[in-house]
Amino acid sequence: MRILTLALIALTAALLWGGCGELPERKVYRSGTDFFPLLEGRKLRYRESADGEAREYTMTFRYIGGREWKVYEVKGDDLPYGAIEFQSDGRIVEAVTMLSMTSLESRLHTGQFNQVWLDDGVSEDSAWQDFAPGTETLVAGFETVTVPAGRYEECLMTVTTPLPEVKDSVEARYNRDEMKEPAYLRERELANWQTMRWFAHGVGLVKEQIGPPGEIRIVRELLAIEEEGYGLVDSLQLRKTQSLQDE
Repeated sequence: MRILTLALIALTAALLWGGCGELPERKVYRSGTDFFPLLEGRKLRYRESADGEAREYTMTFRYIGGREWKVYEVKGDDLPYGAIEFQSDGRIVEAVTMLSMTSLESRLHTGQFNQVWLDDGVSEDSAWQDFAPGTETLVAGFETVTVPAGRYEECLMTVTTPLPEVKDSVEARYNRDEMKEPAYLRERELANWQTMRWFAHGVGLVKEQIGPPGEIRIVRELLAIEEEGYGLVDSLQLRKTQSLQDE
């Protein structure tokens, strides 16, 4: 009986696709920016050093859809960001996570945290704010960075700092009994931490430092580009870019 069922499934599949040839090829579009490329199968290996201990992890990118805003999910064992996706319109790269060091809203009600990691449209000393995590990111300039993966010239550097309102939010949530004292003390401390990131042209994130001003608690560095990845150039995006240049 089981053999007959499998045969019927195979026959049905043959009838459905027999007239159309092979299964349609999945279109994978490249996305991101020059300083943060998003490509199918791109695999970056990092080392994180914190509290006197070091561990390694990988970030493997996979295109999951979208044309105006293309979305890439990141796979890897024990990612420090938790489950994470990147979405991009070719100028902005935004991280979407379920975890965040800081929050302007109750964690009981916030489903996800969206934070712009990179905006190619802003100039040096420009800044943007992200509401859910309650942060402001400043484009600090360009620096040469040396990490285990190599030496990278003219890396774009950003500094992300919690907004002053985050501390007020932490106090309010604690007073409403939305968190226990250990969580309260931890979040109050994190409300003073900042994150510095360096992005290399054609590579992406090569270094990340986190901690209170003047102090480094966590360092993440690129060890290797294990897979370059691939993706189709999107004609829709090319037309949009060309129209902007014509203006």
